[in-house]
Amino acid sequence: MFKPFFFALTASVALLASHSAMALSVSANASGDAYGVDVSQRILPTLRAGVGYFTSDDSGGDVDVYNASLMFSPYLPGIDLSLGGRYQYLDSDYGDGGGLGLGGSAFVDTPIPLTSIGGYGFYTPEGLSHGDVEKSYEYGAQARVELFAQTYVYGGYRYYRTDFDDRGGETLDSGPVLGISAGF
Repeated sequence: MFKPFFFALTASVALLASHSAMALSVSANASGDAYGVDVSQRILPTLRAGVGYFTSDDSGGDVDVYNASLMFSPYLPGIDLSLGGRYQYLDSDYGDGGGLGLGGSAFVDTPIPLTSIGGYGFYTPEGLSHGDVEKSYEYGAQARVELFAQTYVYGGYRYYRTDFDDRGGETLDSGPVLGISAGF
């Protein structure tokens, strides 16, 4: 009786592990004075959880940003759409704090094979922020070229700004960005 249970348990774990392994994504990007890395994992067919780190000294002061996200990605042919929330915490020369941002991304296929274009954006309003952060927003536009299944390179423009208590707004990063994303 123990052997069939052990076999069924082992087979179930192997099946779930192989399914989960295909859903892991790692992305790294860099610009002139900044770089970041993100890791996300599909937890349900249309739901991804992720964590990330971003650092910049583009504005003359150092900032480290840690984030965690939960994104809904419905299946839509020809469109890569994600909507959800992202909590971020900033440790910076301008102040420390964070908040819950709302946003997402949308990319559409182009007539050029394996190429898509689109953009993303997140906004953290005053009512969902804490610490020295009043509000924050990040947005960007990108072109992506798929190298092979679940792996692509991308280039575009990123703008990241945060308003801090008693300091006003600081542009944390602004300019061209290059990156690579690999799915496993």
